[in-house]
Formats: sequence, structure tokens, C-alpha cells
Amino acid sequence: MRKATSVKSKILTALSTGETFTTKQLARKAKTSTVNVSRRVYDLRSEGYMVYANPVKKGNGVSYRIGTPTKAIIAAGIQAVNA
Repeated sequence: MRKATSVKSKILTALSTGETFTTKQLARKAKTSTVNVSRRVYDLRSEGYMVYANPVKKGNGVSYRIGTPTKAIIAAGIQAVNA
């Protein structure tokens, strides 16, 4: 029996390609709702993935991508751990 792939892992796989995806595009790839995409992106961030959200020019949409954290983000994290 084949094990089903989770929505979170489908989203992570898509974002790992380095491309930028809108919420609707990720929902289509993961075969889920746009609300569920936002929740899974939140879960990925809480696991340590740097998922960036950028506003889309048309409407109130958001596009997501995985990126490298800046030096300022790393410094803030180290400072928070040391505090």
C-alpha cells in the first residue's frame, strides 16, 4: 500500500525548487484549500524553514518562496537565544 504524501511535504517540495508560488498555485499543487496552504506555511516556518511571503501586485494575494536568512535575522535569533 502506498503512503499518502502530506500537504505540508507537497508544499515544501514545491518551494524547494527555488521558484516563487502564489497561494493558489500551491493549493493546486497540494490539492488543498488556500487557507490550508497558509497554515502549512506557518508550520514550515515554525520548523525553521525561511519561507518568505511577498505581496502580489494584483489583489490581496501573497507569493511564497524559500530563501536564505539575512545576517540580521541570524543575529536576532542568536541574541534571542542568549537572552
